Amino acid sequence: MSLAQSMYLAVILSSLVLVIGTVRSRRAPRIRLVDAPTHDVWEIAFLAGGPGRVTDAAIAGMQEDGRLAVGGPGAVTVRRAVAHHPVEQAVLDALARTPGGALSRLRGMVMRSPAVQEIGDRLADRGLMRRPRRGRGWRRMAHVQVAASAVLLLGGLLMTITGTAGDDAFTVPFVVRIAPAAILGIVVGSLCKLAHRSRLTPAGALALRAAHAANSPGVVGGAVRSAAIVVALGGAALVADAVLRQQLLDAQSAMATAAGVSAASGDTGASSTTTSSGDSGWDFSDGGSDVSWCGSADGGSGCGSSGCGGSSGCGGGSSCSSGSSCSSGSSCGSSCGSSSSD
Repeated sequence: MSLAQSMYLAVILSSLVLVIGTVRSRRAPRIRLVDAPTHDVWEIAFLAGGPGRVTDAAIAGMQEDGRLAVGGPGAVTVRRAVAHHPVEQAVLDALARTPGGALSRLRGMVMRSPAVQEIGDRLADRGLMRRPRRGRGWRRMAHVQVAASAVLLLGGLLMTITGTAGDDAFTVPFVVRIAPAAILGIVVGSLCKLAHRSRLTPAGALALRAAHAANSPGVVGGAVRSAAIVVALGGAALVADAVLRQQLLDAQSAMATAAGVSAASGDTGASSTTTSSGDSGWDFSDGGSDVSWCGSADGGSGCGSSGCGGSSGCGGGSSCSSGSSCSSGSSCGSSCGSSSSD
């Protein structure tokens, strides 16, 4: 068997294994239809935007009814220390641990809090979301295949240029012979990586669409929608209060910048839970042993610039309240998110 044939065989076998593994890991669990709908604002926010969206919804709701005050430059103060839900209690607890009430720091602490992380666990238990660890090995394999295929193509080009492939004037250049295999590996690997970008299951997507339909302005009619549900469904950009809207968007940008700096510096302890903007996507970093629910349903963000563990890890923003548990199935403790893999 020639070198080119061996490369084709390796790429084809790797691609088949990767596709089968990806399809199996993405297979949605069977759920009862009664478990799919959700009218809980925090679950809606988590489905739409992950922990970041939940945190923004809580801050917007508490600012709207006068329990919090948010002003420039990104400072949050408590006016009435009253919480109606464990998520809101997590905000108050995080504020007590945040000197100066810096919004970006507060946001990251609340996102990692057990009260927020437990929402993801609950949705995963109901089959509306896929857990962070699900398919992690196949995502790594997809990364490796794309990188290996690119190296294969580059190596073939160098061998052709230097003449080490043994080509002559009457044979097809080596790089041309292996290019289809390399391209196949890159395409299959990239598609399998994209397949893992959404943590929503089909049932979760259906529940989110139903929530949008039930809370649309036309359905609600003349009723005024709360700031929490507006943010839960559409994000911080839809906040009516111009000051709050700008401060939340600035906090997201600050978290994204901090995450980028951590990743660029090679700080795996920090980058294990952060990769991009605070509300635009999920964290798929494989640099650490712990994976938390971070970001949102379709992209690649994290919970802030700190890794899991210590005072800045899971539970660093708030203590375990009655709304969340410190069991291995929840995100409290050393696992910073659900530690079970399906």
